[in-house]
Amino acid sequence: MKSAPDRTVFLGLSARVASAGIAGAAVAPRGKEKTGAAVAISTAVPLAYVSLAARKKAIAGIGQTRSGLVEDTLIVAIGAAVVYLATRPTRF
Repeated sequence: MKSAPDRTVFLGLSARVASAGIAGAAVAPRGKEKTGAAVAISTAVPLAYVSLAARKKAIAGIGQTRSGLVEDTLIVAIGAAVVYLATRPTRF
């Protein structure tokens, strides 16, 4: 969205911390929810900066809309893979 604020401003980072914490706790094994939340948060914050830099570079190369579609596709695929791996039944 062209009018969306930078993902690294205070409110953007706050939303990432909250959503990452909730998601990390949700996919963590029972009894490890706090660890799952901490890992997710400690991953989400640095990735906000890395992905913003990559997005700015992509915008310069392929434009705002295309780079947004590529980014969204990657994030959905990665998110689905994480949920699948975290929730798949063990075979042992």
